[in-house]
Amino acid sequence: MDVGPWATEKLECLRKYLQAYTRILGNQQFRGYFYIDAFAGPGSLKLRQEAADPGLRLLLDVAEHAAHDAGEREYISGSPRVALEVEPRFTDYVFVELDKTRIRELEELTREFESRARVHVRRGDCNTYLHALLQRMEGQWRSWRGIVFLDPFGMQVPWRTLAALGATGAVEVFINFPVGMAIQRLLKRSGEFTPPERKKLDAYFGTTEWFDLLYRRRENLFGEDATEKVRRAGDVLASWYRGRLKEAFGYVSAAREIKNTRGVPIYYLIFAGPNRTGARIANEILKQGARRVR
Repeated sequence: MDVGPWATEKLECLRKYLQAYTRILGNQQFRGYFYIDAFAGPGSLKLRQEAADPGLRLLLDVAEHAAHDAGEREYISGSPRVALEVEPRFTDYVFVELDKTRIRELEELTREFESRARVHVRRGDCNTYLHALLQRMEGQWRSWRGIVFLDPFGMQVPWRTLAALGATGAVEVFINFPVGMAIQRLLKRSGEFTPPERKKLDAYFGTTEWFDLLYRRRENLFGEDATEKVRRAGDVLASWYRGRLKEAFGYVSAAREIKNTRGVPIYYLIFAGPNRTGARIANEILKQGARRVR
């Protein structure tokens, strides 16, 4: 599985937070505390090399998970291995993945760590898995805590999943908010959307408010009423989405802007959870070395 070099920045933020999380939770009296990787991928990732041709480079930068044959590559630990190598350990790990090949790689990774941790690999859609888990765990949240890493390559996590996680009062999330990778491509400058496009965006944001946030009605040069997209729509959207997360979870970090090698913003990394201390630690991590969006 190939990723752009910016993935190392994201994974280092994750590692630092998980390290702090297990140190704190390890000193508290809970039955267990879990880590769920909702888009797990394999245990190791190949760093993509930059393509010489600008057109090809643009295509490679659009999707972080695109495959590209470039000979010898540098390998880095994927998020499952990052989590498994954190000390102290979580009591339970769950890796959710759809791809058969990646499932096999995750099962190999599980065998490597099975003597030291309870690791579970689940094949399927993460939203289905998470809702089923939350239903089984109902009434048990006084005894459990957990963190879910949501790192989609598109808009695969609708708001209803985040709202359900926030309602537990016990689960934190680290989320990749894919503004440049996916969302902006659906947000047309004209403001004209088909019913399926509107439905997809409404489900993702959990509301229809995104439209009035991002579009304004103004007269054009000919005196005609026209719809236009607001400036810096990515920042506007990230700030608003943070507010939505705060309502759902209680506390939220600033949004850390992650850019590709050409300096183009591709997504924001955001923490949300029910605990003030967690938000403070996440803020300290996410503010280091990058522009934050409040």
